[in-house]
Amino acid sequence: MREWILGVFAASVLSAMALALCPKGRVYAVTKFACGLVCAMAVASPLLTLDMDSLTAGLAEYRAAAQSITEKEEEAGNMMERIYIQDRCAAYICAKAAELGAALSGAEVLARWDDEALLWYPWSVSMDGARNAALAEAVERDLGIPPERQEWAGDGD
Repeated sequence: MREWILGVFAASVLSAMALALCPKGRVYAVTKFACGLVCAMAVASPLLTLDMDSLTAGLAEYRAAAQSITEKEEEAGNMMERIYIQDRCAAYICAKAAELGAALSGAEVLARWDDEALLWYPWSVSMDGARNAALAEAVERDLGIPPERQEWAGDGD
């Protein structure tokens, strides 16, 4: 890197000196063009020593790393979506219990992935309280969780 910077600097200084000493007119225009070429070659000199095999390997490594990061981010986003759905369903159950007057101190919902619909859906629920028929029916009707996947802590389970 240091050599490249020194090369560009030297080409610039020599070009400036040549243009300063050159008489105006046609010779000046040719000298200006030649100095421009010299400076462009000095700036582009790293491209002459570019190892295409290393560049290709580096790009392949970069692509693989980017794909890995993308997959991890998609997985993290997927898990966040699952947690959000589980939390919202649990909050709904607690609110519904309060509305129905059921003694419920909390609920924990487990969501599953549906490969056909490509979404998370509530699969089962564990509730901290005695079984309440109206709440059990509401959970089945509104969230699609049948009684066999509803666990009640007050049942002695």
